[in-house]
Amino acid sequence: MKHVRLRLIPLLCCGLLALLLAACGGLDATTGDKTPSSSETPAAETAPPAEEQATTKRITDDLGREIEVPVAPKRIVAGEFAAELLALGVQPVGAGDNSFKIIYTQDQMQGVERIGDPPNPEILLELDPDLVIAPTVFQEIYPEQMEQIGKLAPVFYLSFDQDPIYGIFTKLAAAIGKDDEAAAWIQDYEAEAAAAREQVRAALGEQTVSIFRVEKGRLRIYLNRNFAGYMLRSGLQAPAPDKVAAEIEAQPFGSAVEISLEMLPDYAGDHLLLIVRDEGDDHDAFAEIEQLELWKNLPAVKNGRVHKLETDKYYGSDIATIRETMKETAALLSGVAPQ
Repeated sequence: MKHVRLRLIPLLCCGLLALLLAACGGLDATTGDKTPSSSETPAAETAPPAEEQATTKRITDDLGREIEVPVAPKRIVAGEFAAELLALGVQPVGAGDNSFKIIYTQDQMQGVERIGDPPNPEILLELDPDLVIAPTVFQEIYPEQMEQIGKLAPVFYLSFDQDPIYGIFTKLAAAIGKDDEAAAWIQDYEAEAAAAREQVRAALGEQTVSIFRVEKGRLRIYLNRNFAGYMLRSGLQAPAPDKVAAEIEAQPFGSAVEISLEMLPDYAGDHLLLIVRDEGDDHDAFAEIEQLELWKNLPAVKNGRVHKLETDKYYGSDIATIRETMKETAALLSGVAPQ
């Protein structure tokens, strides 16, 4: 019996050793130390979690204020500048009254809420915007309303006293993350402007052009912004009479200068673009001017170069109006039908 036990001891030791080796092998397999064969595919490593994308950014508006705005705003209210947003493929949830007067974008304003003039904070409260875009002049003429609106959403202010395309439009696009869309629009616009400019230059040569508006008791010459001013001076680059050119040099993005009737010959170009209503007091005021010798003796009148513009079409200084009236005016001045 003693001999049997002695013979079993080596066998038991061998068995225990085998069990230990097997356990170690299993441990290697579970810890990944085992080298995979050519037919085995190693498990993909788990990538570390990506950092969360920022949802807001800080920008500076034309009042010099640094504000925090959404990177990709979804509910924008446009005190002005609705046409610029639409050009970027963005429909505002609300807009100021002037935005609804723009002929060229009216069909795109369906479903946009009117916020009033002055803007009504209660309407904005219901709209729940994540960004408001407004002209700097709103701070001056509607301070109480804008203070209340500023508590509802960040307000990005843009000044009218700058280039409407390369200033206002590009700043707005950058603010809402639409730089590429703005660049594409500008590229198309510049191609159209170059063609229209050449069309006008071929027809007019060095002949000058003025835009003026007749209202009851007031006569205004437009410069390089409102009522076709930018379109004519920056888009078509039509030559201006010396007096008008001096006014533009003094205020590059000025709207208009009011003149007396006696001053009209100094500001009138070889071609006159006339803005006057077809009826009412303004129409009657122009009818009286037409009877004056001063008017009849203007070179543009004598040569049949007075071109009447549709007031509602030429109302805005937005980029949609600039682009479309540029092509229409080029056709008007050159006598060539628009493409």
